[in-house]
Amino acid sequence: MMLKDIFMSLSQNQFLNSTAKKYGLKMGAQSVVAGTNIEEAIKSIKDLNANGISCTVDNLGEFVFKEEEAAAAREQILKVIEAIHSNNADAHISLKPTQLGLDIDYSLCLNNVREIVDKANQYNMFVNIDMEDFKHLQPTFDLLDDLSLEYDNVGTVIQAYFHQAMDY
Repeated sequence: MMLKDIFMSLSQNQFLNSTAKKYGLKMGAQSVVAGTNIEEAIKSIKDLNANGISCTVDNLGEFVFKEEEAAAAREQILKVIEAIHSNNADAHISLKPTQLGLDIDYSLCLNNVREIVDKANQYNMFVNIDMEDFKHLQPTFDLLDDLSLEYDNVGTVIQAYFHQAMDY
């Protein structure tokens, strides 16, 4: 349990986060990353689709603390949605609320996620809201509850290691 807490703390460290974004692919992450740009990702998705595999696309990054970073993440995800649609790729979007401003302001995050869910809804695409650490559990469920009032193309996952996972 203590080791899990250490890794969760490390994942929220701004310096380590930016270092991972900069050097992660060089350190072995390329085996699970579809590409470093939209074109590479679409090619990887289409290759997987050709083998009967549907994909989930996650724009890497989380624990954003500046509105500009949250807006940039939103815009990148919107571009990915457009690319999936225009390339007739079999994929849906997965996102992290902290990447879209949850640690800055709930309303900011809700508006960013709403814009993404709305665009995906226009293309009949599902959006999966990733569960992050325990501190973000309830706000993430609040996002899902708020968005579910307007959309039916949004859902979430919950890690089994959350002690209350069965309650949700």
